Amino acid sequence: MSIANIKDSGNQGNNMPWQWKVLQGLQGIITQLQTTLSANVKIVGPLNNQQSADSVSVVLTDDQFKRAITPNILKQTGVTGNLAVDAYSISFASNGTAAARVSFDGGINFEDLPPGTTVNMDAGGLGWIYTGDIFYWDTLTNAGSSLIITWNS
Repeated sequence: MSIANIKDSGNQGNNMPWQWKVLQGLQGIITQLQTTLSANVKIVGPLNNQQSADSVSVVLTDDQFKRAITPNILKQTGVTGNLAVDAYSISFASNGTAAARVSFDGGINFEDLPPGTTVNMDAGGLGWIYTGDIFYWDTLTNAGSSLIITWNS
């Protein structure tokens, strides 16, 4: 786009006034956008769950996210119990001669795990956890049942 055509005489063939108004209009739009749009974003923490309207997508590199994971193991025979701590992953291995009973909903419903069955569960990602008091087990009801329970906390 040329602002002026100085080879023309008078205003014939010269579109400078129109082009000048277009440029002024564009500058007005830019100025209005700059004054009304605000990028006022408060980043609370990259691992907190936020509503999408209150969050900013970020990419974490390996050196930005480090968390020490503690592996745990528990052998249970002839008892009932529950995992009262948060876990990133958990595994139940039924290693007895009878089915062990396991609950994944806070002890409301139990599933029978036949001998030789292993169930592995992972919370799914960085900072995602299973909250404490979800997982219960029963190796008392069925004589001969036994569990090896491993989890990461």
